[in-house]
Amino acid sequence: METFRIALLLAYDGRFLSGWQIQPHDVTVQGLVEEALTSLAKIPVRVTGAGRTDAGVSAWAQVAHADLPSGFPIPLDRLARVLNTRLPPEIRLLDVRPVPRDFHARHSAKGKVYKYSFRLLPEGLTRHPLADPFSSPIRAGFDLARVVEASKFFLGEHDFRHFSVASSLPEDPVRKVTGLFWEALPAGFALWITGPGFLHRMVRMIGGFLKDVGEGRRSASEIPSLLRPGAPPSFRPVSPLPPEGLSLVRVLYGAGDPFDPRAQN
Repeated sequence: METFRIALLLAYDGRFLSGWQIQPHDVTVQGLVEEALTSLAKIPVRVTGAGRTDAGVSAWAQVAHADLPSGFPIPLDRLARVLNTRLPPEIRLLDVRPVPRDFHARHSAKGKVYKYSFRLLPEGLTRHPLADPFSSPIRAGFDLARVVEASKFFLGEHDFRHFSVASSLPEDPVRKVTGLFWEALPAGFALWITGPGFLHRMVRMIGGFLKDVGEGRRSASEIPSLLRPGAPPSFRPVSPLPPEGLSLVRVLYGAGDPFDPRAQN
């Protein structure tokens, strides 16, 4: 059957979803989008995402691709409106573009931008009535200067096996962090991190370690040994931050970005 390829730009509230990747008995973003496209195409449609966000993690701009049959009944300029009527309100198709056959949402990506949001919690409170649900609390007294200095250790190419899940480690756990900076907000902080690709839970575990540094529970001096290849000396395990504070902000494609406004009419 003759098909054509499209790129989809998706946003979703991941707090009540079981992540991106389709699973037999759980509600996932990939599963719901595939189901909606299949219902329109009348044949099975496979959707491939740029990255597999974990359960509870949200996305401002996840990118995926799919191959549709040449007789697909919905014009692309109406597809977002139609598909959104078949998706739950937690998931929205923002845009759709035709792309070349060799475009691949994951393999064509040059990098990803993630953001983790923290809200400052005043002393004596266990929660704030106006807390942003897409964030996690951080205590007053958090030492931002200490954290900014510690963050420099993570820049560059390192073995990140100790900042991931052992059971899902690939054969090569070396990854490259191209950017990591902290943004001071009126009621908290945001951690921004960029790189070509990340291990399972890597962003949340880097953030969890740095949060402990800022709150005085861990020392930045531990980081170099944790980033050396192989097993470091005996160390306290690194705990990931809660998923609700993390969001995929953008997938980077360079000159081949189907959603770059500079390349669109």
